[in-house]
Amino acid sequence: MMKLRLNTSVEIKGSLQDIPAPAAVRIPIQKKHKPVVKKKQIVGRGQVIAENPSKGAYNLGFVHASIDGMVEDILPDAIIIGPIPAPKEGEEAAVPARPAPCAELDTLAGEELCRKLLELGIDTSGLHATRTLIINGLNPEPGVIVSEQLVKDAQVTLKAGIQLIEKALKPGTIKLVVASGKQISLHGCTTVGASDAYPATIDPLVVYAATGAERPDNVDVISVAELYAVGRVAEAKLPLTETVVSIGDKTFVVPVGMAVQDLLSVAGASAGTDKKVALGGPMRGEAIFDLSAGVPKNCSAVTLVEEGLFPPVQPNPCINCGECVLACPARIQPGMLSRFAEFKMFDSARNEHVGACLECGMCTFVCPANRPVLQYILLAKQFLAAQDADVATCRLQD
Repeated sequence: MMKLRLNTSVEIKGSLQDIPAPAAVRIPIQKKHKPVVKKKQIVGRGQVIAENPSKGAYNLGFVHASIDGMVEDILPDAIIIGPIPAPKEGEEAAVPARPAPCAELDTLAGEELCRKLLELGIDTSGLHATRTLIINGLNPEPGVIVSEQLVKDAQVTLKAGIQLIEKALKPGTIKLVVASGKQISLHGCTTVGASDAYPATIDPLVVYAATGAERPDNVDVISVAELYAVGRVAEAKLPLTETVVSIGDKTFVVPVGMAVQDLLSVAGASAGTDKKVALGGPMRGEAIFDLSAGVPKNCSAVTLVEEGLFPPVQPNPCINCGECVLACPARIQPGMLSRFAEFKMFDSARNEHVGACLECGMCTFVCPANRPVLQYILLAKQFLAAQDADVATCRLQD
């Protein structure tokens, strides 16, 4: 079999572009989030609209309004904010309350600082007080240019992010992993060269490249995009209300919850009827059917895939060719695991180490039968996680 090489590094020609605030947003929320606003409530940009009830310092971040507006609806997976209605005759226009800058960021450190970052919208679930922090400076997938764009255009913000992370985690070493041969550096980081051929760019393999160990203890890894988010909070001392998204060869700073259709219009791209749209890259992205969906906080790309460019993925039977095994960086058997999931043999999937899957998508990419191998594996992992959560809540009766 010919060795696949999906390079992620590219020559960055454009610059990071800001997008004006849209008239309405559909801000995604997770199951852990608890909405703290009501319908028809006037909210200001940066105001908390959903909290994480957890009291810990390392968890999913709070959700904030990304525009001034009125709460139009509260759904299980999103909060919709529209324009502020015009005042009635004789009434004054509503003035949305925006949060003041958080002066505490200059005085807090350690776990208290992590908790404050969580409240300001930063996802701290992957952070811990650690000896080594690794910054993944490689573009996450082919066609997604966010990491290199930020390193090129946002050095000051990235430096602010590193300084705040240092106060929060106190790491002994910070390593920046970039494509071998590229002269890239960040303040306070030791630069490490690594392969830019996907899937070597995903976090677990980047950690291995930087440390020489698989799943080492006391090591955290964050992307350049996540570091940029911390840097924006550090500079403005205000909640995180934006994300950085690439579309083709352009990169935008996008208000969280902006409709994908609106973003495509600003970018001069059209989905039309002959393209599929995915949030994320071509290997790990999630296809969407509704272009009114809001851009999530953790979204790094919107990918347009032309119809006919790739064979359609269908629930075809596995032909036992072994191509997915050869391509798998986790050294598991994706084809067998996909069949376990297909026939609801989830315990067998657990026994065959489905949890070791890195979710890179290479199995589906190389499958000559065009099976949705990764999707089956994700189904098994989701079922087993829900099962484990149910078991954890069980109590023996006296």
